Amino acid sequence: MGRPKGQSTMESWMIANGKKGECFYSNKIDRHLTAISTHHKRKILTERLITITTAKSKPKAECITKVTLL
Repeated sequence: MGRPKGQSTMESWMIANGKKGECFYSNKIDRHLTAISTHHKRKILTERLITITTAKSKPKAECITKVTLL
């Protein structure tokens, strides 16, 4: 079967099929997510966040993006 054309990632699928007001998180940067939303003719709001994981040894910080579908 495979994936529908143009929806090869979780982010692309959520932007194409998500409902207005839904949010999801991604490790992609905001300009990549904006490009995907333009391709699907959808408006989104992006927010950059820093997450800190403190499991076991040293703390690890990562940048993620919160996406809200408009």
